[in-house]
Amino acid sequence: AHTPDDDERAPLPRYKESWEGHHSEIAKKYPLALISPHPRFTFHTHHDSHVPWLSEIPGHRMPKDGYDYWVVRINPVDAQARGIRQGDVVRLYNDRASVLGIAHVTERVRPGVVHSYEGSAKYDPLEPGKAGTTDRGGCVNMLTPGRLMSKNVPGMAPNSCLIEIARWEA
Repeated sequence: AHTPDDDERAPLPRYKESWEGHHSEIAKKYPLALISPHPRFTFHTHHDSHVPWLSEIPGHRMPKDGYDYWVVRINPVDAQARGIRQGDVVRLYNDRASVLGIAHVTERVRPGVVHSYEGSAKYDPLEPGKAGTTDRGGCVNMLTPGRLMSKNVPGMAPNSCLIEIARWEA
């Protein structure tokens, strides 16, 4: 319900700080905002691991050392500060999960932000059966909070997610 006294969802749009954002306490440990919109070539988790030719589309996945990694876009300023170069395998992590991807260093992402599409259907844990293992398939949804947008909006909040990123040294 949209009522004038609804603090969660006011009748007129207005900016409201996220519970997990650059202003929050957790930003000291995880300073990068992860945005994870829908991908162009898949629908949620459909098709990605079931249609092999999707990996041949530039920008969907990128091959390295015989594995097709999920693409992670990072600004050159953030990449340089972390010693990350174009094509490096990188680890995105926070207290919830750890996910591998391949770095695409680009000015198209603002400093302080990392972009990777949601919905990778290829969950590929490095140590199957072990809690907290790193996912090589690129499922960035594991990094996002389990909290719903609000008490009146039962959707997930994939863009209210802070992470850190580092070069992966296997």
